[in-house]
Amino acid sequence: MTSPLNVVAIMKAKPGKEAQLKNLLQSALPQFQHEPGCQAYALLMDLEDPTRFVSYESWDDEAALQAHMKAPTLTNAMPVLENILAEPMQQIRLNQLPGSTV
Repeated sequence: MTSPLNVVAIMKAKPGKEAQLKNLLQSALPQFQHEPGCQAYALLMDLEDPTRFVSYESWDDEAALQAHMKAPTLTNAMPVLENILAEPMQQIRLNQLPGSTV
């Protein structure tokens, strides 16, 4: 069995757009969590920088992640994200090491 593909996405809102980004992400969260191949999807807000939001995602494989990137929930949100993000979303792909408990 292959290990899941873990992704951390970092999004930084423009000043004054934090609530809009938070609401957009929270409203999309249930749909993201129910997409095929999604093993986990958590949304986090930085305690020291309220403009920064992080998602932790775990996908069955690259194909599941690519399907997520093309799914209507995310593609419909992209034009809004482009207007409220201070910088492009950063996406970090990670492999879980043996012994991890995530």
